[in-house]
Amino acid sequence: MASPSEQMISHSLESTTGRRFSLLVAGEWALVAVLILLFVMHGLVPGWRILNTDFPNYYLAAALRLQAATVDRVGVDRVYEWIWFQRHKDHREIAQPLVGFVPNPPLCAAPILPIASLPALGAKRIWIVFNLALLAASLWIMRRVTRLPWRHLLLVTSLCVIPLRTNFMFGQYYVVILFLLCVAYLSFVRGHPFTAGNLLAAAGWLKLFPAVFLLLFLRKREWRAIAGLLCGTAALGAASVLIFGFGIHQVWFAEVLPRALRGDLVGPYALQWSSFTSLWHRLFLFEPELNPSPLVNSAWLYVAAQALTGTLLLFAFLFSTSREKNAETTAWEWSAFVPLLLLLSSMPGPYHYCVLIFSAILGVAYLAGKGEWRSALLLGILYAVACASLPAQYDFALRRVLATFLYYVLLIWQAPARAGAGSRKVLAALATVTFAVLIILNLRPLRHRAEDFRHRLPANTGSYASANPVTTKQGVVSIEMFGEGYRAVNRTDGKIVPMPSPGDVLSLAASDRSPFVYFELADQRSHILRLGSDKVGKPEGIAEYFADGQQPAISSDGHWLAFLTEDHGESTIWRSHDGAPALPVPNSREGILEIAVTDDGDIIAAAGEASNPHLAWVKGANGETKALDIKGALRYPTLSSDATLLAFSRREGGSWHLFVRELATGQERQLTRGDCNATSPVFQDRALLYATDCGRGLGLSAIARIDLSW
Repeated sequence: MASPSEQMISHSLESTTGRRFSLLVAGEWALVAVLILLFVMHGLVPGWRILNTDFPNYYLAAALRLQAATVDRVGVDRVYEWIWFQRHKDHREIAQPLVGFVPNPPLCAAPILPIASLPALGAKRIWIVFNLALLAASLWIMRRVTRLPWRHLLLVTSLCVIPLRTNFMFGQYYVVILFLLCVAYLSFVRGHPFTAGNLLAAAGWLKLFPAVFLLLFLRKREWRAIAGLLCGTAALGAASVLIFGFGIHQVWFAEVLPRALRGDLVGPYALQWSSFTSLWHRLFLFEPELNPSPLVNSAWLYVAAQALTGTLLLFAFLFSTSREKNAETTAWEWSAFVPLLLLLSSMPGPYHYCVLIFSAILGVAYLAGKGEWRSALLLGILYAVACASLPAQYDFALRRVLATFLYYVLLIWQAPARAGAGSRKVLAALATVTFAVLIILNLRPLRHRAEDFRHRLPANTGSYASANPVTTKQGVVSIEMFGEGYRAVNRTDGKIVPMPSPGDVLSLAASDRSPFVYFELADQRSHILRLGSDKVGKPEGIAEYFADGQQPAISSDGHWLAFLTEDHGESTIWRSHDGAPALPVPNSREGILEIAVTDDGDIIAAAGEASNPHLAWVKGANGETKALDIKGALRYPTLSSDATLLAFSRREGGSWHLFVRELATGQERQLTRGDCNATSPVFQDRALLYATDCGRGLGLSAIARIDLSW
C-alpha cells in the first residue's frame, strides 16, 4: 500500500499530466480556429465575391454545351483552342481576363451543366456550397474509418489551408476528388471493391491521376476493383461522348492528352509546378525564350531522368507491398499511393494537394495505431510544409516537391509488409522493362523538337503566347496573350496597337499591299476594325469600326476582305471589295473554322468539325463550294501572292504540321515534323510566318519564319 506522500506525488503527477493534456487540446483547437479563419477570409470570401480561374473554364464549356442542346451546329470540339474559347468568354461577358480549357477532360464540364444556365458568379456560389458539403462529408467518412478525434481531423484538414483556399477561391475540382477518394476507400474496406473502382473511375475522368489506382489493384490482384475501375471508365466515357460528342474526345485523346502526360502544357519549365517533370525540363531542355539557359542542354539526360524518376518512385511502392490483405496494409497502401500520384504527376499545382488530406489522415491514423508517434508527428510536419505558403524570403522553388518526396519516403519506410523473394525478382524484371519503355516513350516526342528554334522571330513583347502573325508596312504584327487579355502588338518595337474601346483583339488580317490592317475586337460581340497600314504602332493610329464579324482575311493585293459572322451556331462568310460595305457569300453556312481570300475574291475555307476538318474552295460570286482533293485533317489555309502555292496545316499523329502545296502540280513539301503544332501560316515574300508551340506548351505559341527556297 502506497504511503500518503507517494499518493500525493501520484495525484500531483496525474493532475499535472491532465493539465498538460487539457492545454494541448486547447492549443489544437485554437490552431484549428485560426487556420479556419484564414481559410474563410482568404479563400471562401474572395471566392464568393469574384470569379477566378478555373471555374469560368468549366462553366463556359458547360454553358456552350447547353447552348448546343438548344441551337443547331454549336459544337464544343474547339474548347481546347485558346482564342476560340476566349471569344466565347467575351461574348458571354464573363468577368475573367483569360480562360482556357486545356488540359481538362471533357467530362470536367458535366457537373456544372445543372447550373450553367445561371450567371457565372451565381453558379460559382452554388459550386462553393456544394464543395463545402463534400468537404464535411469527406471528414465524416474519415472519422468513421480512422476513429481519430474530430480535433485531429480538423487540424490535419486545416493545415491544408493553402490548397483548400485555392480550390474554393478558384472554384476547382480537388475537393470533389477528395470526396470520391474517401468514399472509394470506405467502399473498399467495407467489402465493395467494385464500387470503389467505379468511384475512382469518376475521379479519373475529372482529373487523370486517380485512374492510376489501377496499378495498385493489379499489384494486389483486386480483380473486382479492377473490373469496377475499367467498367466505370468505359461507362463514364460513353456518357461523356453522349453528352459532349465524339469530336471533342478525338481532339482530347489525340492532341491534348499526350502533351498533358509529358508536362508540355502551361509553363513546362516553371518550378512552381513542384514536379520532377518541370525540374527535368528546366535542367535539360533548351527553349529560346522560356528556358534559354538550362544546366545541360541534353535530350538524353532529360529522357533518362524522367524514366529513372518514374521507375524508382513507382517500384519503391511496389517493392514495399505484399499480397497480404488486412486493415493495416490497406490503410498504408492507400495513404502512400496518393503522394506517389502527386510525385508522378507532370504538373501538380498547390491545389492538387487537397487530396493529400485523405493521405495524411489515413497515414497519421496508421502510424498512431502502431505506436509510432514520432513518425506520425514527422508525417504531419512534412504534410504541413508541403501544403503551406511560406514567406518569399524563406521559400524555395522545390520546397513542395521535396517535402512531398520525404513524406512519401517516410511512409515507404513504415510499410507494414514487403514483397517476398519471388515477387522481388518479378518486380525487378518489370522495373527494367518499365525503365526501357519510358525511355522510348519520352524520347519519341523530342525528335524534331528544336527544328524550328532557329526560325523564331525575336520576342520583345513580354507576352505568354503569340498567334496570327501578319505582315504590314510597319513590320510584323501578331496577337499576343497577356495577363489582362489579348492585344495586337507590333513585333518590331513591342508596342501594343491601340483600340478605340476595351476588349480582346483575337484575330487580324493584313497585306504588304493593303492600305489597312483589320482587327477583330471582341466584347459582347465581335467587331471588325481597321487601321491605316502606315499608322500601325504610331501614337496617332487608332482603329475605326468597319463591320460586325470575326476572323478577317485579306487578299494579297489588298482589295478583298473576307470575314465570318455567326448566327445560332452557323457561320456565314462576308466579303468586301476596296472598303465597300460587306455582303454575304451565298450558301456559305457550313461550319467554317478559318478562311483565306484570293485576289479574285474566292474563298479557301477550312470547314467541318475541328476533329476532322477539310479544305474547300468557295466561289465568291455564287457560293459554289468544292472540296479540295487534299487528304487528311486540314486547317489554316493561306495563298501566296502569285496564287501558285497553298500553305496549310495537316494533323498527323496528334500534331499540326505545316505543308506547302503547288496548286498546278499537287506537289507537297512538309515543313515541320515535331510532336507539336505549327499553325496560322502567312506568306512573306518567299517565306512563311507561322505560330509554333514546340517546346512551349499546347497552343502557347511563338512566331517563326521559314524560308521557302526550293
